[in-house]
Amino acid sequence: MALAAPPEPSAVSVSSTQLAPGEEFTVSLEIFNPEAFTVTSANAQLRTVEANLVDLVELVSCTGTVAPCGALTTSFRGPVGDLPGGEGRTVVFTFRVKDGVPAGDFTLEHQFVGGNFAFPAGTGPVATISLATADLEVSLDASPRGILTSRITYTVRVDNLGPGDATGVRIGGTFANGLSWAHGNGCTRPSGRNVQCDFPAIPNGGSATATFSVDAGLLALGTFSTSVSRVAGSPSDPIGSNDSARRSCAALTGLLVRC
Repeated sequence: MALAAPPEPSAVSVSSTQLAPGEEFTVSLEIFNPEAFTVTSANAQLRTVEANLVDLVELVSCTGTVAPCGALTTSFRGPVGDLPGGEGRTVVFTFRVKDGVPAGDFTLEHQFVGGNFAFPAGTGPVATISLATADLEVSLDASPRGILTSRITYTVRVDNLGPGDATGVRIGGTFANGLSWAHGNGCTRPSGRNVQCDFPAIPNGGSATATFSVDAGLLALGTFSTSVSRVAGSPSDPIGSNDSARRSCAALTGLLVRC
């Protein structure tokens, strides 16, 4: 009867290989001693080939060890104590991808390292870190829809469709010629007919609004179009088709405006 080959000295499984800054993931590292002697002070060791793992991730927790896991120069280690021949251990690391790390592909290197013996390192799988994105959808509403008023109030709304949180979002726009600035709530007029609305932070799945008001002159007549669009924000927006909005209002006179 043929005997099955013993397990490799080290093997890993990863909860996800598609990662982004701020995300947590787990790495299960199994080590096995195929030799006839005991490996003393055995450690499950992880690092990456293309960059220092300790620069890419921070350790959140680990299980299956006899002492706390920790960083050693460019790697992370999980101590499991002395490991007799024919026995194995599993260490589960939980990591968080650091903010600001570069995007790229990073090959995991795993190794069974002891105080009296170290086995050759194994490689794989490859983890891909992609920069976070946030799809922002911009919309514009306008009122009034009545008579005996010359004021139009625009509401700028930004919905964060994810997957990342958005910060430093700025919406810029231009209101129509023939309208004059009145005031803003969350929006300012830096010059002329230009409008600027700032949103410090919009979490994934959240939304934010700001308003500005303009007045139509008593002799106003015709159609007035106002447009807004995303001009700044972090992280990048993968879909540009929903980054702008336009709204038109019609005036028969300054006291008869419909939007």
